[in-house]
Amino acid sequence: MDFQGHHLLVALTFSLLFLFFHYPLPTNASTNKLVDSVCKKTINNGDCINALESDPRTATTSELKDLAKIALQMAVANSTKSKAYIDDLLNKNHTESIKKCSFWYGAVVGSFRSGLEELDVDALTANYDAKVAADGANNCENAMASAGVQVPSISTRNKYVRLYSSIGFENTCLSINLPSTQQ
Repeated sequence: MDFQGHHLLVALTFSLLFLFFHYPLPTNASTNKLVDSVCKKTINNGDCINALESDPRTATTSELKDLAKIALQMAVANSTKSKAYIDDLLNKNHTESIKKCSFWYGAVVGSFRSGLEELDVDALTANYDAKVAADGANNCENAMASAGVQVPSISTRNKYVRLYSSIGFENTCLSINLPSTQQ
């Protein structure tokens, strides 16, 4: 490489480094104001942001109702998989507490599905359905605790149901201008 080419390469390198450091790359922080406005009201802001931003549709969502649909669709998918997981455990281990969890997860899935279906028809009912979905997870957790049974994989799933319930509830509160009761 000749002397002039070397100087050009050095100048180009420094220019690129300047641009790279002068314009920082985006961070993992949420850039969607809707996500921020909903998540700051939920039971866990960080987990809420991570959950919602795991769906690529969230990045381009600008309406609360659309974000509510995404969140409730995610809740239905998550709780349906959790119900299948619990049913599989029940087939391997016929304990009364896992049987109760299977029952309560049927209610969780039903509540989230109902909330999703009601969103366009009756947002207040969708709000209620999203809120009561957490009751099923809490009842499952209580059934295990009262039997002295610990199943961390179910407890983790219960945590996510409560999170999605909180997200759905807060999102629908905002979309229909209801005051929040969670935080």
